[in-house]
Amino acid sequence: MTGLNPLARSVRDSLLARHTGWRDHVGVGEDGDLELAVEAPQGSRAGHLVIFTAQGKDIWIRYAPPHACYAVDSDQEMHLVVDALLRDDAFFVVVTNGDEWVETTLLRPGQEPILADGQVANMVSWSGRHDRIITPIRR
Repeated sequence: MTGLNPLARSVRDSLLARHTGWRDHVGVGEDGDLELAVEAPQGSRAGHLVIFTAQGKDIWIRYAPPHACYAVDSDQEMHLVVDALLRDDAFFVVVTNGDEWVETTLLRPGQEPILADGQVANMVSWSGRHDRIITPIRR
């Protein structure tokens, strides 16, 4: 595939070296950036696992729900996060307050987000097993 900028080409090659079946999921976006999208298993609200580059400078990992996006600093971190997501050893947590986005993080099974009054956590896992909505306990 041609037209990828240097970072996008490096990320693509690194991903395809570990996930050879993902070759057909590679796309080229604006500025030659990579967008690789793998469909989530049935029953998951993740929609797709998307690994993409932005402006040839940044690497991001996301799921389809709004704000389920996480930046990584290196190929090594990218592989650690992708592998953890695919094994359900980590999942996205998007915290909102009404319609306002508050934060996005990754948690491991058994961990719970800390929420303030009015906040809601949308937990989204690759398999769907850890998917749930959490609201704070009122005391």
